[in-house]
Formats: sequence, structure tokens, C-alpha cells
Amino acid sequence: MDMKSKLEAPNKAVNTTKIAILDAALEAMLKQGYKAMSFRDLAAVVGIKSASVHYHFPTKGDLCTAVMRRYRDDYAERLVLPKKKRQAAQKALNKFIDDFKLQVIDEEYVSLCTVLAVEKSLLDEATVEAMSEFYEMKYDWLATVISYMKKEWMPTEESRQYASQILASMHGASVLVRATGQSECFEQAVAPWRNLVDRI
Repeated sequence: MDMKSKLEAPNKAVNTTKIAILDAALEAMLKQGYKAMSFRDLAAVVGIKSASVHYHFPTKGDLCTAVMRRYRDDYAERLVLPKKKRQAAQKALNKFIDDFKLQVIDEEYVSLCTVLAVEKSLLDEATVEAMSEFYEMKYDWLATVISYMKKEWMPTEESRQYASQILASMHGASVLVRATGQSECFEQAVAPWRNLVDRI
């Protein structure tokens, strides 16, 4: 092994451990929430000592913030704007709705933000900020896509109102589906947005 490889090897090990901790923390929070997550349990899952978790993330708040930021950034990479054409914008909106439906309704996946929102009073300010940025990102993307449908190319007050209504419909419908077990409630709630381009 040459000198460069010797220097890079420890860094790779550190990054691998850090990623494993973040993965384990995300899984733990999705299953049991923020408050119940413990460094000892995470260490057992990753196969390291609890002190090693503290080495990478001194506090529970630091760890939660790192998880939320990575969650936000990973989602941002998938959120690509369509071409500035009306039908392309509608297609992008429908895919946005379908992706949400696949995860939250079909696969019964609870989003990290949904879990953390319930325990918001326990979270560090940095975590709350990252969570807010996540929703602002989705909101801005939707408003921009809707502006493309209206051939305005930039979000307006009206397109922002539509964005708020769409997000509220999707998240509200997901709660209704969980409460009633009636998956058709979701499509009934989002139906008006499936052909929005024909109405604006």
C-alpha cells in the first residue's frame, strides 16, 4: 500500500462508520421515534461501542440534524424540474403524487418529517430548520411546476396557493387512509390535481 492509500484508508473507515450510524438512526427513528432512539441501541446495530457514536455525533440532537439534512439532500437530488411546457409540468406533478402514494400509501412508509413533527418540541433548532427547509423545497418545486402550466415560468401567488393545497391534500389524505384503511381515499383527494393543467 502506497503512502496515499495509507492516508486515505482511515478516512474511508470513518466515513463508512458514520454512514452506517446515519442509516441505523434513520431506521430507528422511523420505527420508534426520536425520543426512544438511543446511542447504545445504534451502537449495537452498527457493531461499535456507544462511545464511537458519540465520537461522530456528540449529542442526540447533532445526530438527528445530520439524519434530517441527509434526508433533505437525498430528496433534493430526485426533485428535478420538468421542461417549461404545460403537459410536461402536469406529467411531473402526477409523478410527484405517484411517488408519494407509492411510499406512503402502497408501501406504508412513514416519512421522517411526519415522525419528527410529532416530537417537534424535543428537537434541536437545527433539526427543525432542516425539516422546514425540506418542506419549503417541495413547496417551491410545486409552485414552479404549476407556474409552467400557466406559462408564467416563475411562481406567482396563485401557483403558491395551489402548491399549498396539493401538499395539504396529499398529507391529509395519507392520514385518512391510515385511520380508515381505505386506500381509495387518497386518489379521491388528489383527483383534482391530476388534470390541473386543463383548469388553469
